[in-house]
Amino acid sequence: MEFIGSQIKIVQYKEDYRPQLEAFELTDRQKIYSSLPLEVLDEGLFDPNRRPCVVLNHDEQVVGFFVLHQHYQHEGYDTPVNAVYVRSLSINNKLQGQGYGTEIMMNIPEFAQSVFPNFDHLFLVVDAENQGAWNLYERAGFMHLATNPNGPIGKERLYYLDLDANYVSKLRLVQDGDNIKLLKDDKEVGTIDLDVVGNIATLKAMDITEDVDVIRENVLRQIATFVRKHFKEVIKIEVEVPENLRDVYLNNNFVPMDAEHPNHLTKLIRY
Repeated sequence: MEFIGSQIKIVQYKEDYRPQLEAFELTDRQKIYSSLPLEVLDEGLFDPNRRPCVVLNHDEQVVGFFVLHQHYQHEGYDTPVNAVYVRSLSINNKLQGQGYGTEIMMNIPEFAQSVFPNFDHLFLVVDAENQGAWNLYERAGFMHLATNPNGPIGKERLYYLDLDANYVSKLRLVQDGDNIKLLKDDKEVGTIDLDVVGNIATLKAMDITEDVDVIRENVLRQIATFVRKHFKEVIKIEVEVPENLRDVYLNNNFVPMDAEHPNHLTKLIRY
């Protein structure tokens, strides 16, 4: 199985890649959050439920590594038995800063489905202090499901992506002056009307020109990360939704804060 993207190729491990994994580098801080590939590789090779995976650039350099682990149960969380976890994800420090991490996360869901076609649930766990990582996961469509305050090195966050849901891996939210454009494969497919006053961002409207339900779903997955990045003072997003769309927003971590106004929903984005 392999995935070929604009900058990367994701493949299952073979021994030809071991020398490059031996030279794989992480900073001391990165080692707090992830293991070096060789520390988990052999265990993965001898476990039929694990698939060590390598990410290459188009020069055949190893830029990343992760393990897909079926039937895994992470301590502290009750997740389905028929699930796949992304574990030990890391980017070679020598090759960071070139956009590889974003493309990896955007395409891991498709690759995981090719490796485990009978699984619909994809999970990963990230240390809560590693905000750069979980911002990336949210931008790639993963939803924050739970927080465990007592992880191995402190507070950690559980993320989930439904592989059976409508999913657009190439959707981006882009600030363009006062407008927010929706780009799918670099083609504009809509805009967002977001009104920011003080520490509250109000989602006034989405104007979507194609695949409306799919695009809307993916906007709601990504919008918290987008607002955190572009509007530092904002702590929550509010929206007034029609009754027929209420469940869509509720499924993406928007919640009613006032029982008398059940369709006025709020999403907290600083936590």
